[in-house]
Amino acid sequence: MTIFDDLPEWLVIDEILAQLRPKDVLRCRAVRKSWHSGTSTNAFILDHHRRQPSLPIIEQRRKGFCHMAGASNGQKIWPVLRYAVTKPVIIHRACDGLLILGQQSDFYICNPITRKCASLPHPPQRPGVSVIAVVAFYRHHTSREYRVLWVSYSRPISSGVPVQSPEYFVLTVGSNQPRCIEWPTVSQHTLHVTQSPYCPPVHHRGSLHWAFGLNLTVFDSVAETFRQMSRPIELGALVSLLDMGGSLALWHTTCDSITFDIWVLQDYDAETWGFQYRISLFTMEASPPLNLGVIYRPSMAVINEHELLIEQRPDRLLHCDTDGVFLGNVESEEHGNQLILTRHRFQESMISLPLFETQEDDDVKEPPFLIVL
Repeated sequence: MTIFDDLPEWLVIDEILAQLRPKDVLRCRAVRKSWHSGTSTNAFILDHHRRQPSLPIIEQRRKGFCHMAGASNGQKIWPVLRYAVTKPVIIHRACDGLLILGQQSDFYICNPITRKCASLPHPPQRPGVSVIAVVAFYRHHTSREYRVLWVSYSRPISSGVPVQSPEYFVLTVGSNQPRCIEWPTVSQHTLHVTQSPYCPPVHHRGSLHWAFGLNLTVFDSVAETFRQMSRPIELGALVSLLDMGGSLALWHTTCDSITFDIWVLQDYDAETWGFQYRISLFTMEASPPLNLGVIYRPSMAVINEHELLIEQRPDRLLHCDTDGVFLGNVESEEHGNQLILTRHRFQESMISLPLFETQEDDDVKEPPFLIVL
């Protein structure tokens, strides 16, 4: 007899188990059949996922990937997966706690919380095509399917040699039926940025956003179409996109990489932006003091509405607030491992995919990484 026996089942599931971390919910499923069934519904899993904080993913160079321990614990990190020093793995995209990872031409999709992993099929390679890359990963709202936007293209052999235009395909995770979609104007620079694992799009209001050139490129994940969106041109081309507490934000750094300006989109439909705040490394009282003698273009990630991470290379990952006050250094327990912001984010979930179950009984290739979360 426990205290839970006196409580209504709905109260235990909706008010108690719903407050636990995903891994704790998974453990509780083994306690009672009713808890297992109650926490396995799509409604519970999605609602529980929305309650989890979205936190930066950090790479331990030549080791693996970690994520922040919590939105209120900005200097502690938890390992997520490990890979061999000689065979590094790349995170291509992340969505709803699911990660798309790659090593050379092989792609995998996994949920580190449930420790489920599967080989990810990609569109067939056409003759003359040398590269197939991930552009976007998203949940299609209408069908509730998880879909991947792929691009296939050929690298030019030399300058002046014509190549085929890139082709874009949408492929539902687990399907082998790609669907071609149009992107009217694709420059080489646009192609490079959108397919780069180091420049993931920011998901906001049902669309994916990239910043390059003097505009934003937007992919509507419902209609699966592209469009352009304006931004402050006075910031120049060296800008990055952030999700700042549910708002779309741009951060811009000066040429000396010491001062950062953050602008926030105030009216999405009118495309109006406003200056939010400025952070200066020159005035930041860090311990030990920052080495500003060598110019490194830093990266930035949001922990919550008031706290940030700033990667100040070659060996510093700073935790500070939006007023530029130094709060500490983020360090791994394994000293000597360089920490790098990936620009991807991880929001824990118990979401599963039919592909996980399909491949579980098949003789599939072992992934080149180990889930350790």
